[in-house]
Amino acid sequence: MEAQPIRILLVDDDVSFLHSLEALLIGEPGLEVVGKAASGEEALAAAARAEPDVAVIDVLMPRMSGIECARLLQERYPKARVILVSGSIFEDKRPHPDDRGTDAYLEKSEVPERLHATILALAAETTAAPPSRTNT
Repeated sequence: MEAQPIRILLVDDDVSFLHSLEALLIGEPGLEVVGKAASGEEALAAAARAEPDVAVIDVLMPRMSGIECARLLQERYPKARVILVSGSIFEDKRPHPDDRGTDAYLEKSEVPERLHATILALAAETTAAPPSRTNT
């Protein structure tokens, strides 16, 4: 019996980056993009429809931050794993590992090289944290 694909929700208010995330993952064996959202509110609605295994969420979004969205998503769907991404170069804009309440963090510059492996590691519920989790 074939394993079910890892169901992924992508969330970013930058539509170009959102499309880039989708392009990175489309066609990858074992992965399925089940939703895209441009805000935290849209992400929560999409999660209700799709029940993703992994959500990739931008940290800095208007109205509802990625950190708040991640917390609400994990309250509602405790089995969902969350990867926060940020393009901010400012130290004070990066989520602190203890405060973010998520499973992994990637700088947007790391996404092309590390997103796929991070998703696989989280979906497998490995006990070893992805190397980028130490980014603060």
